[in-house]
Parts: sequence; structure tokens; C-alpha cells
Amino acid sequence: MPNSSRQQTVWCPTGNYDTTNISPTDWASLGGQPGQLGIEFEAQNKRYQRVQLDSGVSSSILATAAGQLLYWKSKAGSYIVTNDRRFALGFSGGNDGYRNQVAGILRLATATPGNYIDILKAGDNISVVSDGSGADGGIAVAEAGNAARVVAVTAGTAITVNAVGVIRGAASGGLINVDVDLPDTP
Repeated sequence: MPNSSRQQTVWCPTGNYDTTNISPTDWASLGGQPGQLGIEFEAQNKRYQRVQLDSGVSSSILATAAGQLLYWKSKAGSYIVTNDRRFALGFSGGNDGYRNQVAGILRLATATPGNYIDILKAGDNISVVSDGSGADGGIAVAEAGNAARVVAVTAGTAITVNAVGVIRGAASGGLINVDVDLPDTP
């Protein structure tokens, strides 16, 4: 289980948590990183979590993209995330339970499969991959489909899955801005 208190200082080799992409070799050889896996922390007026991108993420299935949803593949101890719903927690039998397993938002389009990254858990006005629907004040939820993106639920309509956040404006160019607020990882 990660440290339940949020840390303010976490090793960041790039100087920007949105671009963290640490190889397993660097992770093991540079001091302090193994103790940071799974840790949630606040930086740059946002909340992040250090996780490992599934080594099976492949552009032949679904290329990674900045703003894409990442789902939990494994929480306990290994903190592995994927953009492929078929390998996400809650997908068994093809049901939509994976929609409640959004781990965070991928911030780096060129994240390397198998590397350690920082995913965004909370932040205001974040560009998130979208199906093109939505308007200011709507609720963004994980789409039922292969695209690892959000779909909008109109304000005043009941949602049936966990919210990713509140929409700020209209979708444009496959992205929509969202005040992201995902729960802490148990």
C-alpha cells in the first residue's frame, strides 16, 4: 500500500512531473525511487501518483497519447496502469466495470511501456482525450470502448460510473478540458 500521506518532494529527473518517464534500469540504480512507487503527491498545483506503465502497452493496439485515460491493471504493491481496457481491473467477461478503475490521466505522449511515470489524479483545466461530446459543467466519465477517453454526461443527468471530473467548455480537436478529481488509491 502506498504511503497514505501525500508527499511534497518526489524525485523528478526531468524537473516536470508531466514528463516523468523513468526506465527500470534508472529506477533500480538511482537512489530512493523504489520507495516512491505508488506514492501520491502534490506538485505544480496538481496531484500525481507514481506508477508503472504496463509493458504490454503497444501502439499496434492503442498508441499512448497525452491526455489519455489510464486504468488500473494492478494496484496492490505493483501499481501498474494500462490504456487497454481488456487488461484493466473490472473488465472480466467484457463488462464495463473497468470504467470505475480509472487510475489517472497520462500526461506524456511518448511514455515508454514498462517505464515509471507520474499520472495526474487531480488538477484544474486539464486537456483530456474526448469523444467530442460535452459542454461546460457536464461530467466527464470513462467511455465504454477501446479509446481510453472520456465521454460527457450532461449536467442534471444521473451518472452510472465514477466521474473523472467536471467539464470546462466544449471539446475541440479530440480533447476537452476537465477539472480532474480522481479518488486516492486505496
